[in-house]
Amino acid sequence: SKAKKVTVDAECLKNIWINMGVPNEKIEVIPFGVDTGEFNPNIDGSDIRKKLHIDEEDIVVISTRPYYSHYNISCLIRAIPSVLAKHKNVKFTVKGSGPLENQLKSLAEKLNVSSNVLFVGIVPRNEFPIYLSAADIYVSTCLVDSTSVSLLEAMACGLPPVLTDIPGNREWIDDEKNGLLYPPQNSKALAEKIIQLIEDKRLRESFGRKCVQIVKDRAIWEECVSKMETIYKSLL
Repeated sequence: SKAKKVTVDAECLKNIWINMGVPNEKIEVIPFGVDTGEFNPNIDGSDIRKKLHIDEEDIVVISTRPYYSHYNISCLIRAIPSVLAKHKNVKFTVKGSGPLENQLKSLAEKLNVSSNVLFVGIVPRNEFPIYLSAADIYVSTCLVDSTSVSLLEAMACGLPPVLTDIPGNREWIDDEKNGLLYPPQNSKALAEKIIQLIEDKRLRESFGRKCVQIVKDRAIWEECVSKMETIYKSLL
C-alpha cells in the first residue's frame, strides 16, 4: 500500500493485485525477458544429441522444470506410454532436480518407459540453450505459473510448446496458433497434443517461427530491463 509502483511479470498477477485493492495505474507488467543472443533458433544442438545417444530420426520432447509437485512432471511421465504406442522413435529429455526425482524415475520404470526417458539433472547454464536446440518439442506440465522464463527460453530457441491451459501460459500461447494447450493433470490430453506435433512437422516449424517472433516483440531481456530501469529512475 505504501509502494509508488508495483511490478509484476504477467497480467494474471496484475489482476490478482487489482482484486486485492491495488490501483491499476500503480501496477506495471514487465516480463523477465530472454537474452536472445544466448537463446535463439540458430544454435546447433547436434553435439548434445550425440552425447545423449539420440538418433537423427528421433523426435525429442524436452521438459525443463524442477522436480517439485506444482511442476507436475509426473503428468508427462504418465503420458509417455501413449506416445510410444504410436511412435517408438521419441526420446524425452527431462532436465532438472528436486525432491521428487526418485519418485519420477520409479514411475518411468513402472510404466516401462525408462529407456526413452533421459533424466539429465542440472545442466550447466552455458549448455542449456544447446539442450533446447537439440529438442523438437517443449512441454511444461506446471499447475500454476505467471510468465514462465523457461517457456520464453524455449520459444526463443524456436521450439513449439505444449503447455497447461493456465492464465500465465495463455498470455504467451494462443492455442493452435503458436502452441498447444491442454487441461492440467490430463496426461491423456497431453499425449494427444504431443502426438499431434510429432505427426505434423510443418506445424512444429510454424509454431516455432511464431514463438521466436513473439519473444523478439515482447520479451527481449535488454528491453525489459530498460523498462524496469525507467521506472526506478522516474521514482528517484
